[in-house]
Amino acid sequence: MSAKGSLEQKAGIVVFARVLTTVIDLALAITTIQLLIKQDFAIMGYILMIHELARNLATLGLPESIFYFFERITHRQKATFVGQTVAMLSIAGIGAAGLILGVSSLLPSILTEWTPEAIEQLQEVLPWLALVVLLEIPTWPVSNILLALDRQKDAAWYETLTSAILFVAIVTPILLGFGVLGAVYGMVGYAVVRALGSAVWVMARLTQLQAHDVDVSQTQESRDVDPAPVSLMEQLRFSLPLGLSSYVNKLNRNIDKVVVSVLLPVFALADYTLGAQEVPIIRVIPFAIGSVLISRFVAYQLEGKNQELLDLWYRGVEKVSLLVLPLGVLSIVIAPDLIAWIASSDQADYSGAVLPFQIYNAIVLLRVTHYGSLLQAFGDSKGVLRMSLQLVALNLALSIPATLAFGIVGTAASTLLANIVNWWLYLRRIGRHLDLPAHKVLPFGRYTSILGISLGIGAIMMAIQQWGFPGMNAPLRLLTIIALFLPTYWFVGSWTQVIKQDDREQFRRWVSLTFFRSS
Repeated sequence: MSAKGSLEQKAGIVVFARVLTTVIDLALAITTIQLLIKQDFAIMGYILMIHELARNLATLGLPESIFYFFERITHRQKATFVGQTVAMLSIAGIGAAGLILGVSSLLPSILTEWTPEAIEQLQEVLPWLALVVLLEIPTWPVSNILLALDRQKDAAWYETLTSAILFVAIVTPILLGFGVLGAVYGMVGYAVVRALGSAVWVMARLTQLQAHDVDVSQTQESRDVDPAPVSLMEQLRFSLPLGLSSYVNKLNRNIDKVVVSVLLPVFALADYTLGAQEVPIIRVIPFAIGSVLISRFVAYQLEGKNQELLDLWYRGVEKVSLLVLPLGVLSIVIAPDLIAWIASSDQADYSGAVLPFQIYNAIVLLRVTHYGSLLQAFGDSKGVLRMSLQLVALNLALSIPATLAFGIVGTAASTLLANIVNWWLYLRRIGRHLDLPAHKVLPFGRYTSILGISLGIGAIMMAIQQWGFPGMNAPLRLLTIIALFLPTYWFVGSWTQVIKQDDREQFRRWVSLTFFRSS
């Protein structure tokens, strides 16, 4: 199999898995809303929030360090490096579990507006949640380990299975009438299965790797002596900025909502909370492909093959643009019907969320690659952190006056503007590593061609939506617009050669899932 074909298949596998796990996560949220009474849903939401915060706090960016260091050490050293990473995460997991137990005792003073019964119910389950975190955090690098070992199918199966097991573990007890407590017990079972399965899976793959006598890593090819093992401090120096960047990014996704909550009435916050969302299935595509390419970026950087690195970077951006740009425009077009379908009812009108949703999803048009992956390949984890801090500062500085002047539409517009400014600064920083000006970091010719076609078709679809089907109900009109937009994009893109023959063939292979049938 050609290297290009192999890379195409790996990307297809990971994108498919990430989209599938996103669908499972969305199904979990929708199912719990439908099955639980409002108080229990609030408690379950609080539990899942603490679970996510504790996990993100404790991972310290260590899972991301796998990609960077695996290309710099021999196969024999990889098992030791994995053990070192898991040991640090285990210690962090103990700290996170202790933090959850500490929060449990402080709940009455934190949740002053909650009923005593709800607080007691939450306190009953938090010790079990601490156990979940303790078991789960050491397993968090497994997917990245499998990807770095060139085991994309394994990583896809691992991500899909763990998401599906968590879904079943939470939903089944609720369906059987055991409520929130049963759901948390189910999470404990999931964590045990995940911990044991992860240990067996990773040890099997590392043992298989060490059975090979030939070390194909760049460092081993160019040296007779094994490179020095990665020290704890060296790994932490690289990973901690990435971990902090992850926290800052999560803060950034909520900072505009905090501004709205302080400056505007509660009903404005309800509209903005719904509207300030990027369509998650679109968002995962560049990150999924970036996770496949980052190891190749690191290898090319080590070998000094800057032109090959740039060619691969361009190719990845072009492929992602063909998917993300039309889907991003489509999400803007269908926003009124999508909001009306999923949220509005006789009791609540969320039409105020439509324009913020459309503005927010314009940010998707910038997400044609995982920009941080290239900085990581050059070891510039501090640059990733700096970009994240910069975005928070820009977002906060712009959103306050914009919200005061224009309400939630101003908040969304300021968030878009902050992302555009930070995007250009990101390109400048990447350009310094590639010895390129910012306007050459992306293949802007292809990008603008794809975006232009997508926007043109989007404008036509908006006209059809407004004047062609004015009396049609929202779900049917939404499906109709999707059914018209996608084939039109395919036809016009093919006719103009923006979508090339090899792009069409690749798409057919992805749709038919041939990458799962290949060896």
